[in-house]
Amino acid sequence: MPEPAPPARNPPPAPPPASPTSPARTRRASALPYEEVTEPGYPAAYTAGLLVESTGDGAVLTGTCPRCHCATVYTWTRSVVRSAPRVVRSGHTGTRLVPVPVLCVCRTEHPGRPGDEEGCGAYWNILLERERR
Repeated sequence: MPEPAPPARNPPPAPPPASPTSPARTRRASALPYEEVTEPGYPAAYTAGLLVESTGDGAVLTGTCPRCHCATVYTWTRSVVRSAPRVVRSGHTGTRLVPVPVLCVCRTEHPGRPGDEEGCGAYWNILLERERR
């Protein structure tokens, strides 16, 4: 009589993917130099997969920089700007689109970055949907 096969071993489960702000995805060096620059495609690239968490007076935007492709968590606060932002009416009642300037604030080291700056230097504008108050 043949011997029974040993029980099948399941491989250990894969570790969960690193979060955008985990130490494994931050503080690494990049060959991409720091440069204050914007491109027409940056807003669309940034908003693909963007996570928006509303705060009392703004939002926390978690996404990927369209220039250096690093994870970046940008906090936007309306009260920083004293003048009222230009509002673009959306097709939905009760909502409006507010222009939001965004900067790359990744924690990756980019050659040539001034000591008082963050990110790779990229910047762009997006429209953020906000509820009317």
